Amino acid sequence: MALISCRECNQSVSTEAVACPHCGAPQPRSVPPPLPPPAEQTIYRDNAVAVTTARVMIGSATYPLRNVTSVKMTFTSPKVLGPVLMLLGGVFMLLLTTIPFDPRNYEPIPGIAMGASIIFAGVVWMLCLKTKYHVDLSASGGEIHVLTSTNRNYIETVVTNINKSIANN
Repeated sequence: MALISCRECNQSVSTEAVACPHCGAPQPRSVPPPLPPPAEQTIYRDNAVAVTTARVMIGSATYPLRNVTSVKMTFTSPKVLGPVLMLLGGVFMLLLTTIPFDPRNYEPIPGIAMGASIIFAGVVWMLCLKTKYHVDLSASGGEIHVLTSTNRNYIETVVTNINKSIANN
């Protein structure tokens, strides 16, 4: 507690007094300065994604969290029509190879090799297909895929951290 002079009667008044005890004049109350806005804190960061308390940065795109209403993980299943058709074509070629159209010149080895190669290529193609997982942000403008990966755990981690950031706001 400090003493100051009353602006009306110049008597000593406590800085905590609402009014001067001598003349009753109201005394100015010191108003504390406004608190600075909280500093932006990083919640998650990796090579491609940074999630802070104010925004989400994916690659070179920045999405302010004040515009984001929700985030979720979605997925796209691989398209298997091409590999299935290739497998069927290989099986068809193997079946055709077993039919001797001209028994005197019947050479099944090239047809079997070709059919087996096509089947092998179809199996390899099928094994290379992966489900793609996406981070979808929803805002007033709609919903967009902002990140895609075949690693489900990575996408779940990003979605979880964006949800944490939204919950903190």
